[in-house]
Formats: sequence, C-alpha cells, structure tokens
Amino acid sequence: MTKIIKMLALLATVLLAAPGGAIAQQDEYPQVEPQRPRDQPRGQIQVTNDWRDEVNITMWTHRREQIGDSWTLRSGETAVLAVDGVRIKVRPNYKIKVGDDWGWVNLGAVGQFSRGTWNVNVRDIWRATHQRGGRGGRPDRGDENVPDWQR
Repeated sequence: MTKIIKMLALLATVLLAAPGGAIAQQDEYPQVEPQRPRDQPRGQIQVTNDWRDEVNITMWTHRREQIGDSWTLRSGETAVLAVDGVRIKVRPNYKIKVGDDWGWVNLGAVGQFSRGTWNVNVRDIWRATHQRGGRGGRPDRGDENVPDWQR
C-alpha cells in the first residue's frame, strides 16, 4: 500500500510540476543584441548646433560612463568634441543628450559616419528624442513646400 501511495505522489508531482517547469522555460524576455564594440565604426564626433539656442551636449559610453563633463555650443556653431584637448572617439552605441529636459539617444540613430568622423546635428537629436509615434500631425520631412521649422 505504501508503494502505491508513493507512486501516486510521484505521478501527481510529475503531472503538476512538469507543466509549470515547461512554462518557466519559455523565453519571453526581449532579445538583446550583443554589443560588439570592435565590430562598430569608431571615430571622432563633430556636432553642429542647427538649433535656435545655445545647447549643452553630454555623452556616455555604451556602459553609461559619462565622457567629460559637457560641451556648450552656440547657435550655428560646429565643434569636434574633445576632453582636455584630446578629441574623443565614439561608437554608434554611445549615448548623446542635449540639455537637461531632452532624452538621450544612440549616436548611430542620429549621426552619419563618414571618413572616420561621426557628424551629428542638434535638430536630429531633438527629432529622435521627441518622437511620439508618427509625425504627430506635422508635415512629412521630404515635403519641400513646408518650412523646416514645421517639419
């Protein structure tokens, strides 16, 4: 009789625990792409302030380590970012932020890599950090008949 009870207990355990174990093994977590810094283009960064006001630029590595303090660019100014006189080299997965109230964005999402230099416009950072799904009633960027400030 004890053997039958033990077998029933084992059978109940298998029937109740096995489906839970199978559910726990399902991969429902978002896939994270491996960050391979050596596979990504690395170069200096040149920022153009095509915004109407003076802005503060801050940058972080892919490990969220801040690079330098911050850089201030006047309207219309273009600068190659440097720390202590040494030009910094960045990768597309580094983060860039303008001001305190704008979010940060991956450099590769807003910059263009050409001849060893990442070129970034402040206006592109603003567009990337202020997207709210779609164009929000704004005209298409490619529409030449609409002034730039409305796009």
